[in-house]
Amino acid sequence: MNSAKIHTIAVTTMLGLGMTGVKTAYGAEPSQTGKTDDTDSVVQIDGEAAAPKFVSVEEADIVLPADEHAQGLAVPAKVFRPKFDRDVGPGPAILVMHGSGGLHKMPNGNDAGACSRDLEDQYARWGQELAERGYVVLMPASYTARGFCDMHTDEGRIPKSFNERPEAIVSRLYDMDVAANYLCEMDGVDCERMGVLGFSHGATMAMLALHWQMDHALTRFRGSEDGKVVDFAMPDLSPDRPKFKVGVAYYPGCGTDGFLPKETGEGVDIKDKYFPSADLYVLHASRDKLAQICTVDDSVKGASGEREIQSAEVAATKDVDDRYNIEVYDRAGHGFDSDEKEANEPGNPSAATQARTVALHQLYSHLN
Repeated sequence: MNSAKIHTIAVTTMLGLGMTGVKTAYGAEPSQTGKTDDTDSVVQIDGEAAAPKFVSVEEADIVLPADEHAQGLAVPAKVFRPKFDRDVGPGPAILVMHGSGGLHKMPNGNDAGACSRDLEDQYARWGQELAERGYVVLMPASYTARGFCDMHTDEGRIPKSFNERPEAIVSRLYDMDVAANYLCEMDGVDCERMGVLGFSHGATMAMLALHWQMDHALTRFRGSEDGKVVDFAMPDLSPDRPKFKVGVAYYPGCGTDGFLPKETGEGVDIKDKYFPSADLYVLHASRDKLAQICTVDDSVKGASGEREIQSAEVAATKDVDDRYNIEVYDRAGHGFDSDEKEANEPGNPSAATQARTVALHQLYSHLN
């Protein structure tokens, strides 16, 4: 497990931007990951000294309303809600964004819809685990809403308005927008204590959920060459959308498929550089090519680290803390948190366990 922030500081210094406000990665502080283990803790719900006793997890299938979606799309979603032995006040919540394998399993012949109602095992596991710890969890199903289940094995059903990489990014911005607003308004949710957790393509979306210049980025993208491949209207996002307090991104593709520029250095408009508006924790793998743009860690072959460098540059220019944190797990590959046995073999089988500890600790410490 390697921390790459120290390398970014060196790069930033070479660029002449200095180190003001740049902090080391959380992984460089053993007390935050090695000595502090609150992964089995239930979050504080209502501020009372005597915490309510967890009883069970309630699951529900819902549909995010089409009239609140910028593209008029009804998005199926899964909700996990903790049930306690007494009424409690509003508590923390987490929006979970699925990866390119989709949220739901392929249809099994007994399903009336495009996909099975069964979640992929990875998301069923995370939903249960987070709810057991006191979080209300919402998982929007971007692909199910569009009539297919998996970007890799269900390509024949992917609609034309979603089959270009930039289109998929922009479309899911609107899914995330309506989902965040819906989650914020749910009974039992404290809108000031919301986090976002994503995996692979969903991790890219989690990163974008925190981007400090999202409105500017969307405006700029509309007029870009990549923006011209998108064959649907791109309205603004909700002006009063909720702010996430923390983000955790498992093995994202930091290139954002052309949605955000990747250029670094003094000659680039600071508004075009990626910078998280809240603490972001990227959990990546040394054997994953998608890590190249995310980190400058030399354990990743071909690492260029544009996103990490951009964030350090913005932090130095604005004289604020750099909220971009990344851990790279040695000998691990893409999807190391998934339930597919071959995803992390041969490799580092402890990567998922280590990353889970980091993820749960950061969610707890920011939302408790």
